[in-house]
Amino acid sequence: MPAVKSNRPINLPLSQVLSVNSSPIAIASILHRISGVVLFLLIPVMLWLLQNSLASPESFETVFDNVFVRFLAWIFVAAIAYHFVMGVKHLFADNGQHEELKSARMVSVVSLVIAAILIVASFVWVMF
Repeated sequence: MPAVKSNRPINLPLSQVLSVNSSPIAIASILHRISGVVLFLLIPVMLWLLQNSLASPESFETVFDNVFVRFLAWIFVAAIAYHFVMGVKHLFADNGQHEELKSARMVSVVSLVIAAILIVASFVWVMF
């Protein structure tokens, strides 16, 4: 029996993926993956900053008086907040809840709003 030829493209450019998947469900999922990559890349940097900042009280002030370091810390905290909220949403979905399109869309929007509130709150907390 011959194999059925698939006309589906294998590698889509990101612009085409985003134009096709503009629903809140897809946006939440894509951003969840991006926040995971950001966390993976920033963990060694944050551990190095933690090690340097804990050497003495003066080194703590030296490290965290830098605006760039505080901004980097905010990116890390914001990525954790977003990844946590969307992870909880995914856990509920894995448990069979909110799998219908309407409820999944509503839960995605609510999760995005909660994550946005946490991200803004973390900006105020870290930067000021």
